[in-house]
Amino acid sequence: MKKTLSLLLVLFAVTLTLSAAVTGSGNAKLTAAVGNGFSVDAKADVSYTLKMPMLEGDGPLFSDNNLKVKAHVGVSPIAVTGSIDAVLTPIAIAEISLGGGAGTGWDLPLMKLEGLRLGSGAIGTTLKSDHLGGVYYFGRAGLALQFDTGAILSGDWSSVLVRAYHELNYQGYSNAEAAQPWEYETGGAAVNGFNCKGEYILAYQMPLPLNLVGAQFEWYINNVFDSDRSPLLYDVSALANIDIIDHLSLLVVGQFSNYQKKDKGTSELVLRDAVGFKRVAVIATYSF
Repeated sequence: MKKTLSLLLVLFAVTLTLSAAVTGSGNAKLTAAVGNGFSVDAKADVSYTLKMPMLEGDGPLFSDNNLKVKAHVGVSPIAVTGSIDAVLTPIAIAEISLGGGAGTGWDLPLMKLEGLRLGSGAIGTTLKSDHLGGVYYFGRAGLALQFDTGAILSGDWSSVLVRAYHELNYQGYSNAEAAQPWEYETGGAAVNGFNCKGEYILAYQMPLPLNLVGAQFEWYINNVFDSDRSPLLYDVSALANIDIIDHLSLLVVGQFSNYQKKDKGTSELVLRDAVGFKRVAVIATYSF
């Protein structure tokens, strides 16, 4: 009995310590984008993150080590997606992440949009609406390396941010058989399987309302372990972030890509003859 009581007291003390150390923050985002052919996209996202100290050590590389758990919900006119990610920072310049999520989609006849589509053959065959027919799901693991020169150089104008992120993910649709094509939220035809992606950012941060300008390069290979894997698809983006008021910012993104949809019926992603315009997006973020 005494051992049980002692254990409960220890657990209670640990819980109180962790509760005092855990901090929370969130943000809400509204995204509007205009793409090729004046296609318009819109999305609302809400996320909340709990941060707790973990594997802390001495020195600037280890003193702020932590674990973050992030819950996210995104809603567009044709789909809703939820996810949970855990991000471990074992050293200041690295993040290891693991997460997953699920969603579903529906038709919006007024704008001739379909959130879920399913084909009957291989990629390249016509997709048809599968309105609320099944569940889109995914799991992912990633590693990010990042560095800010402002951490070692003094001065308000010394911050150059460099970030590299690599991810392996599995995406699937519950109503699709092996090699059966589907499309979620107008993202292009896909099949159940593993994919990989990379993301690289180089940005300069300034003590101005226009507090960040930079460039981003993202690449994707779908069905990475299959013989019929996709070619290397990539996006190149110019970034500019503006602080509007406290807690409210506006990110403007101009994006170009080396791929496009072959046609609306199949939504097959094919290479372009040359890199071309993809979209311009404006993302308003409120932090709380």
